[in-house]
Amino acid sequence: MSVARMIGAVGIACAIAFTATAASAHNLWVQGENKEVFEADLIYGHHFPTPEKIAEERLQLFEPVQISGEDLTETLTQQGENYHYEGTSKLSAGTYLVGAYYKLTPWVEASDGTWHMDKTRKDFKDTPRICYLSSMQSKAVVVVGNDDGSYATTPLGKGLEITPLNKASEFRQGEAIKFKLTRDGERVKMASIVGSFSGYSENEMSFPFYAKTNIDGVFEFKPLQAGTWYLSTSIESPSGNPDCETRIEKTSIVFSVK
Repeated sequence: MSVARMIGAVGIACAIAFTATAASAHNLWVQGENKEVFEADLIYGHHFPTPEKIAEERLQLFEPVQISGEDLTETLTQQGENYHYEGTSKLSAGTYLVGAYYKLTPWVEASDGTWHMDKTRKDFKDTPRICYLSSMQSKAVVVVGNDDGSYATTPLGKGLEITPLNKASEFRQGEAIKFKLTRDGERVKMASIVGSFSGYSENEMSFPFYAKTNIDGVFEFKPLQAGTWYLSTSIESPSGNPDCETRIEKTSIVFSVK
C-alpha cells in the first residue's frame, strides 16, 4: 500500500472512531488575511475552508474574533456577512494569532430526537437521550512579510489549545513540526489529533493526518502537501453535572505550509 493510501486509510479509521455526537455537530475554524485592513472569517460548519452564514439564533454563542501579535492586541468588528470580521488597519510585518471562541453552551437531544440549545435535562419532562456542554475554539497563524514566525509558538493560554513548538517559518512540506495540546496551559496527554488541508476531500470524515499526543501533550506533524492546513481534536469527559452529564471541547489551529 502506498504512503498516501495508508494515510488515507488511517484517516478513515480515525473518523469512524469519532463519537456520533462529535461527528454530526458543527466544527469551528478561523482564517485571516491582510488586505487593505486585516480581515478574518469564522468557519462554523462542516466544509473547511469555506465560511457559511451562521444561523441568527447562534450568533450569541460566539465571542468577537481577536488578533494578537508581539505589539498588538485587537478585537475585530463584525462587518458584512455575519461570519466576517475586520480590523482597523492593515497589519505591519510580523506574526499574528487570530482567535475565535464558541462559548460553553448546553445542548440536549430530546427523547424524540430533536436538539435544543441552552437547555439541560431539568427542562424536559421526558428523559432526554443526552445532554452535553459544548465549547469550541480555533486559532490561525498569520505571517505578514518575511517574519520568522516565532510568535506562532506563543500559547494564548485559554481553554483547549494546539500550539506549535516550531516557528512558522519552519512549516514546510515534508518536514516534521512539533505541536503541544494544552487545556488552560496544562498538557493534555493521549488525545487523538486529526488534520486536513484545503481541497483534500469533500468528505468531512476523511483525514490525511492522524496522531496521538504523548505524555507531555506533544505530537509530531509532517505535512506531505503544501497549502492551508488545520489540525483539530475533540475531547469528551464527564461534566460532573447530573443535569448535563457530558463535556465536549473542540479546538483547531489553521496555518500555511510552504
